[in-house]
Amino acid sequence: MLREYELTIIARADLPESDGSKLLSKYEKLMTADGGEILQKSNWGVKKLAFPMKKAFRGNYVNYDFVGTAANLTEMERLMRIDDDVLRYMSVFIGQNVDVSKRKEQLAKIALAAREAANEFRDRE
Repeated sequence: MLREYELTIIARADLPESDGSKLLSKYEKLMTADGGEILQKSNWGVKKLAFPMKKAFRGNYVNYDFVGTAANLTEMERLMRIDDDVLRYMSVFIGQNVDVSKRKEQLAKIALAAREAANEFRDRE
C-alpha cells in the first residue's frame, strides 16, 4: 500500500556536488521503487546549523514529498542512520491511499501561493 511521506535530509555541506547528487539519487531510487513517486523536491540550500552535528557547522537541506511503501522508508532510514554524509533526517507520515494527481495539483497550488506571497512582500519593501 502506498503512503505519502515528507522527508527532510540534512547532508554535509562540504560534499562535492557530484557526491551530493549521488547521495540524493541513492535515496530517490528507494523512494520510487515498488511504484513510489516523488511528488515534490525542494532544495533549501546550505544553511548554518544551530549546533554542530558530526563535527559539521553547515548542512545542505533537501525536502521531499513522496508516495512510497513503508518498507522502503524503513530501509531508507536504516541507510541514513549509518551514512556519514547524512547529518540528520526527519520523515513524517502524511496519509494513506493518496490520489497522486490530485496531490500534485494541491502541492503546485501551495507553491504558487507561497511564491505570490513572497513577491507581494518583496514589492512592499
